[in-house]
Amino acid sequence: MIKEFLANPIYLKYTIYYLVAINIFGFLIMGIDKFKAKKGYWRTPEKTLFTITLLRRRYWHSIWNVYI
Repeated sequence: MIKEFLANPIYLKYTIYYLVAINIFGFLIMGIDKFKAKKGYWRTPEKTLFTITLLRRRYWHSIWNVYI
């Protein structure tokens, strides 16, 4: 199944688009959360940050990278 996936450039192309988009989205959300923390505003819920981390295909042992 993986060979078929990699053999079809369309799937690979959209996978790369997805990974780039979700990483940019995650970076922006976490940057906004950091800004809100510095200003003392209401922050982004941890549930949202964890969900974004899962969508970015990170492993649970490195989920704390969200806060760096």
